[in-house]
Amino acid sequence: MDALANEIIDTARKQGRHASATVAGRRREGFLLGNRFVFSDQNELMWMEAGPGEFRELKIWRK
Repeated sequence: MDALANEIIDTARKQGRHASATVAGRRREGFLLGNRFVFSDQNELMWMEAGPGEFRELKIWRK
């Protein structure tokens, strides 16, 4: 998992698909952007990215 810059966060919010996934044993809400899962902590202070193989049990939310 990597911490992200503001440009990628804005792109994920605009172009990503709202989803939830299990990352490191914890369920997270975030955005699926290509094959990356972008998520934040509960207060949206720190955004992180999980690449392929780092997340599982992905569920994409319908609009």
